[in-house]
Amino acid sequence: MPYLELRDVSTDGKALEGNERYEGYVADLASEVSQSIGIDYIIQPVKDGKYGSQDEDGSWNGMIGELIRGVSMQG
Repeated sequence: MPYLELRDVSTDGKALEGNERYEGYVADLASEVSQSIGIDYIIQPVKDGKYGSQDEDGSWNGMIGELIRGVSMQG
């Protein structure tokens, strides 16, 4: 099973919405953690599609960059 994979439809052919669109280890872990600590969350791909690496100017891109800039914390 992948870490995180996008699904188009459910097993019964219905269109999926929100976090239901994702499957894999990360989706399962996020669900368990959110239930355990009582929070709501939305899985959202980063806009630049990168995991995160430091650019030549010292700034970060990808998931790490969004976390540093607080983008992932906005609703």
